Amino acid sequence: MATDEWKHCADWLVRCNILPEEHRATQANASAFDLAQALRDGVLICHLLNNLSPGSVDLKDFSQRPQLSQFLCLKNIRTFLQTCQTHFGLSPSDLFDPLDLFEVKDFRKVLNTLSKLSKTPIARRKCSGFPPEQTTPHRPSRRYTDEDEDIYGNLPDLALRHDLDDNEEIYDHVYQEDDDEIYEDLCRRRHRRESSVSELPPPVTKRDFCIKELHDTEKNYVEALRMIQTHFIKPLRDIIPPADRDVIFAHIEKLLEIHKKFQLELQEACVMGNKKIGEVFVKYKKSLLLYGNYCSDMPKAQEKLEDVLKRSENIRTQIEACEKKANEGKFKLRDLLHVPMQRVLKYHLLLRELIKQSGKTAEDKDSLQEGLEAMMDLSLYVNEVKRDNETLQLISEIQASIGDLQMYLPKTPANTTLKDYGRLQKDGELKVKNHTDNRVRIRYIFLFDKVMLMCKARMVDRLFSGESYSFKEAIILAVYKVHDQQPANRETQRRGEKWTSSFIMAKKDGSNAFTFFAKTEDTRAKWIDAIKLALENASPPQGINYVMHTFDKPTECSVCHKLLRGVFFQGYKCTDPGSDIAVHKECIGKPPNTGSRVPPIPARVIETFRTLDVVHERRRSLSIRESSSISRFESRRTTSIICERRSPTHVQHRQVRALCNYNGTPSPGAGRPALSFQKDDVIKLLNNDAQWWKGLLNGDEGWFPSQLVQEENNPRIRRKPSYLDVKMKNGTPSIVSPPRPHSPANNVPYVNVDSDGMSSQLNVYKWFVGPMDRDTANRRLGNMPNGTFLIRVSENPGRRGELSLSIRYDNQVRHIRVEKNAEGLFYLADTKFFSSLPELVEFYQDNSLADSFPGVDTVLKFPFKSQAGGGANARILGYAEAVYDYAATATSQLSLCRGDKVAILSKTGSDKGWWKGEHCVTGKNGYFPLAYVRELDDD
Repeated sequence: MATDEWKHCADWLVRCNILPEEHRATQANASAFDLAQALRDGVLICHLLNNLSPGSVDLKDFSQRPQLSQFLCLKNIRTFLQTCQTHFGLSPSDLFDPLDLFEVKDFRKVLNTLSKLSKTPIARRKCSGFPPEQTTPHRPSRRYTDEDEDIYGNLPDLALRHDLDDNEEIYDHVYQEDDDEIYEDLCRRRHRRESSVSELPPPVTKRDFCIKELHDTEKNYVEALRMIQTHFIKPLRDIIPPADRDVIFAHIEKLLEIHKKFQLELQEACVMGNKKIGEVFVKYKKSLLLYGNYCSDMPKAQEKLEDVLKRSENIRTQIEACEKKANEGKFKLRDLLHVPMQRVLKYHLLLRELIKQSGKTAEDKDSLQEGLEAMMDLSLYVNEVKRDNETLQLISEIQASIGDLQMYLPKTPANTTLKDYGRLQKDGELKVKNHTDNRVRIRYIFLFDKVMLMCKARMVDRLFSGESYSFKEAIILAVYKVHDQQPANRETQRRGEKWTSSFIMAKKDGSNAFTFFAKTEDTRAKWIDAIKLALENASPPQGINYVMHTFDKPTECSVCHKLLRGVFFQGYKCTDPGSDIAVHKECIGKPPNTGSRVPPIPARVIETFRTLDVVHERRRSLSIRESSSISRFESRRTTSIICERRSPTHVQHRQVRALCNYNGTPSPGAGRPALSFQKDDVIKLLNNDAQWWKGLLNGDEGWFPSQLVQEENNPRIRRKPSYLDVKMKNGTPSIVSPPRPHSPANNVPYVNVDSDGMSSQLNVYKWFVGPMDRDTANRRLGNMPNGTFLIRVSENPGRRGELSLSIRYDNQVRHIRVEKNAEGLFYLADTKFFSSLPELVEFYQDNSLADSFPGVDTVLKFPFKSQAGGGANARILGYAEAVYDYAATATSQLSLCRGDKVAILSKTGSDKGWWKGEHCVTGKNGYFPLAYVRELDDD
């Protein structure tokens, strides 16, 4: 059966250590599309080949973080197919077409290729193939049934409606850990030589252990650098030509000199206490910027090493002899050259743990915090240098694939290259209508910060050459404006017609325009968001006298004093005569920060939850039509609940003040222009339409979400009571106060629950599970964190159909009845009544159950669905609060304002300086620099 095909494949990938055992494609309710989504970007299948035959795919030959770029995803898939043919011996007829996977056009053929691969002699050495031999006796090829079509036939449509998955957690599962193994062996080895015995006294407290690890690993790292110098650089000085040697060992000896001094001062701070540990890190931050150069030159060093090994047998023999003498041949020179990169990215992690174990009253707390901030800034800088070098390589490949590009770019100097137009923001196919001739053509679009290239794809060879592109037209974004078109009507969307969702790029002088057609409404929205972000990057609205600039050397921001990140277009330069101001995007127009380097957390304008699991407070009031712009960043789940919209109301003589920045995302929709503004801008209110208000600012009119502003004459935002807090006074109930608003997972407004259709309306909430008996609730909550809760429809005899609250508290599962009185109000205890079930949950997320149930002293912390799965229900690891503004420069990032809250979804990128999270106001998922936030305490 078709079901068996993809399930056998998923099982094989687990056995090959490519998919984790708990991946959603392995779950009982999984579908074939879950597996297809995991493979579509080509990363996992390239890692698969390296797991089956180490080194069969060079890591530099495929992109491990394609970031949803079609160009990179197809490159990865072609690399996989080429290696299957050249290394594993598959015939061309066994291979699928790249689009069979990327667009899931023929997933059955993809499975067939993977099955053939699994049966090759090389693969069998790793594990047995699929499907199992006993289930595939020799017989004529079977005909595919209607059931097969049901399983695979709708996959292309699903691929259209769903983004490629962000597989970061899975990628970490399959990454070859050679670098970490080498680092652990050299810097954290337990069985050290006599000379490596620590000078520190035996540790007693957890803080002592942290200090010992910091001290000992630094000393061992210096020994590792000295080993490279002693056993490789010096013996090979007369073997490898000087020009080659300088490339291979670039910066190693300089790093050794820096770290010998750094290690001595760090040891003095750890042992004698004459200096504070944090002060040492702050002092050496500038010297450690050399790691930016080391990171940039690392690819050239690796390539040069490979080149000399291939070119000279004598050099190869000598290097192998050095490897054997240095570490008994355990690690290759190529591997050892990665150790410096591993070390510099560990400092902020070690300091963070030291601060955690030192406690809030530690004498050197402030010094450690300054050291941590310095190392987080360094880590982010180094990682962005690495990412920018990868970006430059990508841009170079794109330019090479467009053979006639240079002769067509308008009005550019002779030495101009594509990198001079900024970073790639988005690429993919669109239909384009040029208004000069009204002809519609399919074009492959490359969108950069400053230019949009329209090309025609030309297939040369589906495997070895891939697509090349013929340049057709360029739009210089600065002279164009994007216009949001009316979305495709519902009937068109219902029929699933493609290429009906459009937007217009019109020249500001009115001389020309292009209409772009996307396959789906969601794709159209993403293109508009990417174009707006590109325009904002190249021409920041908060400072017309600032331009994107490439700085030749490491430069600190004139405002926040953090490093400008990367190697090209790292920040913005003020064009005023005589000015030398250089700033981050988010720091444009701000006065220099002359006080504390970590500013205090600003006062909250609106009270926020003590427990933040469902804290997307302002999103609650959006109607379904408007909230769709936000929910596209989530799980794309749909709902049949329809909200009634109020008619527009004219508003006179009112002004509102912006609570945060707004750049048009989410879009007002319905063809209405967005009004962009910055935090604290004062906007003249013109009229409103439900939760979207229209305003006037600096001569521009447009629409914006009402929850992002407050009225000037009424700084406290008034909200209607959302529960009835009933206090009995002289036998008469009285309403006391409302709680804060509640927001479900995908912006569905309050549901006043009645008995009919209750489950279908409540399913959007992460705490509602529908029918479930007590034993099942005990089992499902048994391994969850304390504070995890759910509301279920009881199936136990005597209470069947009634509601129960189940919560894990003190390592036990407690069950509490949810009652409903004759007036239709919900309650747990008879002193507080709520007009809806979500409002009840809202209240007890802020107030302890102990008020009514003394044996259960906890608030409702973690909705069950947020702890139980991946994807849209990804487990929330904690919360962070922004201590700096951060302006996103890519659509995969989150913009933050000081005081913003973010639900942390992944810390996998900690060593790279980034976490993944969900913005608690906008609901957008994306990456943010951990140096710009502080993690909130568990309480």
